[in-house]
Amino acid sequence: MFDWIGKWADYTPHKVAVSALGSDNHYTYAQLDLYANTLRGYLTMLGLSKGDRIAVLAEHGLPYMVLFAACQRAGIILVPLNYRYATTELDRILKDCNPSLLVYDYAQLEKFVSLGELPAEHLSMDTLMEIYSAPGIQETSTYQIAEDDTLFIFYTSGTTGRPKGVIYTNRMLFWNSLNTSMQLGITFRDATLNVAPPYHTSGWNVFVTPLLHKGGHVTLMDRFDPDQALFYLEQQETTLFMALPTMLGMMQESPVFNQVQLKKLRYIITGGEAVPHDMVMHWKKSKDLKIRPGYGLTEAGPSITSLHHNMVTQKPGSIGKPNFYLDARIVDDNGASVAPNEVGELCIRGDVVTPGYWNNSVETNNKIKEGWLYTGDYAQSDADGYIYLKGRKNDMYISGGENIYPQEIEIVLTGLSGIDSAVVFPIKDVKWGECGVAFVTLNDPDWDQQQIRARLQNLLAPYKHPKYIFILDQIPRTSLGKVSRKKLRAYIQSVMDRP
Repeated sequence: MFDWIGKWADYTPHKVAVSALGSDNHYTYAQLDLYANTLRGYLTMLGLSKGDRIAVLAEHGLPYMVLFAACQRAGIILVPLNYRYATTELDRILKDCNPSLLVYDYAQLEKFVSLGELPAEHLSMDTLMEIYSAPGIQETSTYQIAEDDTLFIFYTSGTTGRPKGVIYTNRMLFWNSLNTSMQLGITFRDATLNVAPPYHTSGWNVFVTPLLHKGGHVTLMDRFDPDQALFYLEQQETTLFMALPTMLGMMQESPVFNQVQLKKLRYIITGGEAVPHDMVMHWKKSKDLKIRPGYGLTEAGPSITSLHHNMVTQKPGSIGKPNFYLDARIVDDNGASVAPNEVGELCIRGDVVTPGYWNNSVETNNKIKEGWLYTGDYAQSDADGYIYLKGRKNDMYISGGENIYPQEIEIVLTGLSGIDSAVVFPIKDVKWGECGVAFVTLNDPDWDQQQIRARLQNLLAPYKHPKYIFILDQIPRTSLGKVSRKKLRAYIQSVMDRP
């Protein structure tokens, strides 16, 4: 039921399953099947068994796909690490998931060698590739892929400054693939270019695993480049493409955009942050392309809702309706469903929902109640059942597709010796959707913005750094002693309005 690669290796062994953009390297379904079995045998020989974790510090590539298939067959859990994280953040994650093996690629060598305590076993991707492609080595033992086995742990930033590991099972993988395939009519004839990083669920579960399920073709781009992506989409038989709105914005600003027609694309899927209506219309008018905004999250799906392309002009700003094989409702603070056009918290139920968080039963119980995942996103539905997001229940914001939690940044800032207090919140940004603004008061009057930014370099991933830092004599507060964000926003506006 879950061994899709093995099945397609039987049906269409010589069809190309995965390719690496920028090279002639590719694996057929038969090769991917063989290599995965060989690597499964090697991992067993190392002493790894079901439930053990393998952490990976690498960009997407062919060896990553082999490792994915081998782990699925062995019941080993894959932990994709965010290579944009600072080493202190990565060390925290490694301590939490306690991997038996760490795999890295040479592009991340500098970060790898700067990590703290490493697992006893660690290998480069190049070594891994040598192992599974060595002639004459075959693993013939049988295996069983269980639906409730954990396949991935995806780490997301936490509001307390500690990342949370989201458990992703084979069951979730299967039902998410069905959801995606049903709404888009995916078949073995489809092909995609994946530009999403492997440490995001979207880097696996928007198109990569659904197309492997359907016997399609996946091309991997290790790092997003708008010009290169446009050239590839024009020249190859790519029918499906997913990109964040930020990426689509970069592509439409590229000089290559006016040189391509993109006639072979059936759909572009986008989400992860607010999707500007004028962007959807720009692609439709200039390229006659169907863009489908949608909604998903690491804890569910990510194929949760989708706005049909025929409804884009009629329901601007909507994330659409719930997809197949899941339930959605919007509730008030007491858990009761709200009426249309009333704002409440969006909740999801179904086999696409995570069973919980790794080593964090408290957070699991807070987020999942009686089978319903409480997303933390405020939403409302109109009289026709179309859903509109209204903001986040917590303070999290999204910049360039990355989830960023102000409290995490505030904790790091106030941990610096020269800073007394800090407040961080988002404002709108033309390029990234949203960006962070930090207000700080100092213990050391000699500190300035440059010193603060320098000290953040090794403590936070670059995309988490506030775009603007304001040093104040004191943080304005209300009569109740709470931070007055209203006054802070007025201050920002006055600064932005200056000539």
